[in-house]
Amino acid sequence: MKQHWEVTDPKFESDRLNPALSVSPWCGHRNFVYDLLNFLEPASVIELGTHYGCSFFAMCQSIKDHHLSDCHLYAVDTWKGDEQAGFYDESVWELVNETKSRYFETVNASLLRMFFDEAALKFRDGMFDIIHIDGLHTYEAVSHDFSIWLPKLCENGIMLFHDIASVKKYGSNRFWEELKQQYPYHFEFEHSWGLGILFPKGERSFQLFKQENFQDKLPLYHYKARYEYRSLEVRDLTAMADERFEAICQQGKMIAERDATIKGQSKLAEERYQAIQKQSEMISDRDETITAQGKLLEERYEAIQEQSRMIAERDETITAQAGLVEERYQVIQNQSEMIAQRDDAIAAQAGLLEERYQAIQGQSKMIMQRDEAIAAQAELLKERYQAIQEQSGMIAERDEVIMAQAGLLEERYQAIQTQSKMIAERDEAIAAQAELLEERYRVIEQQGGMIKERDHTIEEIEEQVPILKAELQKSTQLIAGYQADQKKMECDYSTLKQEYSHLLSFIHSSWYVRKKWAKYAMPKEENK
Repeated sequence: MKQHWEVTDPKFESDRLNPALSVSPWCGHRNFVYDLLNFLEPASVIELGTHYGCSFFAMCQSIKDHHLSDCHLYAVDTWKGDEQAGFYDESVWELVNETKSRYFETVNASLLRMFFDEAALKFRDGMFDIIHIDGLHTYEAVSHDFSIWLPKLCENGIMLFHDIASVKKYGSNRFWEELKQQYPYHFEFEHSWGLGILFPKGERSFQLFKQENFQDKLPLYHYKARYEYRSLEVRDLTAMADERFEAICQQGKMIAERDATIKGQSKLAEERYQAIQKQSEMISDRDETITAQGKLLEERYEAIQEQSRMIAERDETITAQAGLVEERYQVIQNQSEMIAQRDDAIAAQAGLLEERYQAIQGQSKMIMQRDEAIAAQAELLKERYQAIQEQSGMIAERDEVIMAQAGLLEERYQAIQTQSKMIAERDEAIAAQAELLEERYRVIEQQGGMIKERDHTIEEIEEQVPILKAELQKSTQLIAGYQADQKKMECDYSTLKQEYSHLLSFIHSSWYVRKKWAKYAMPKEENK
């Protein structure tokens, strides 16, 4: 055991692997338990309920830093959770093991994965200098743990109870109040859910605490824990403000990108609309062209019919008429394909018209040649009359084919009408897209409002930062004042002790004084 209690400023290595330990419910007592082990230099310590190991690793840190090689530390937990802390998976157990092996391999510490009652069977009575109870916080559970483990505590040992001042009013609160009535030697912290310090097996350790003015150190640890918590809070708020500012800047960039995209889409929509207008005009032009070409085809067809009748009167043109009928059929087939292809068909039809015109010119030459041969072929007309009748039947069949082609042309016209409807539907879709763009613009305006709210929140946080800094400065001043008071009280105590020694020497050296003041000195000796 050390001669005097030292208030230190430890650094907890476990926070590197698990930063959440610095803000856990037990974190406000780490400085105290660190200094407690340094002061008592215990031989054996056990804690019941470890979870992530905030208290366990604080004790490990003290053992490591102060080279307490004779101290054996035990931690008992199932590492599965309970109805208050919640149930969890193997990741908690793995993290505790990793922290222990990485930072406290040299510490004589054991992790016992079992229930508290099972662990109690493994240890002899009076073995532990310190027992820390931090399991299930119902009244029945804490009472049971205390009754089972009290025999394991050594004479003048210390028991620690967490959650004696929990805001959730656990049963541990009520049980601690009962313990204080039963055992007069105790101290307590009310911060960080409360920590009770009980001396149930003798007052020697309690008196040592009193000699070290521990009652005056209670607020010191309280304000120190509060200072550290506020420092972390300011750090987190500053980081949060920086993150919010970065997020706002990022959102500003995103909004600018969205604005550029919307402008591009608007421009694209306008270009598409202009293109659709041009396409509509082109379709109208094509419809007019098709109508004009249809009329021209009809005129050419009538001319061909007239020339065919003229050819039918010539005997030598019978074979040529059969070829001409086949050519007409092919021309009709080509017209069907050209109508299906729309713009390409128009160019093809123009070429076909040119071919027909050339055919008409050739037929005109043939007619002139046939006129010259009419006189010579007059006698052959009777013989060929029958053949002409048969050709007339063939022409009638071709006329039926031409009518069928006319029906096909009508179907193509209906298809063009359908395409016009599809274009109208596309116009409606474009209008819907315009409405969607308008909705997106409203959403962006809402985001702008949200960003203004975030700006207001950040301004409020910035207003709170000086207040928090002022509180931190006050806490620092209070800590400095407590430290100065402690030093002053230590000096006063040393002076009083010297004066008391001188007084005792004087009393013992004077028989007259001892005889005269014996009735007053005796109670003092008893009090001593």
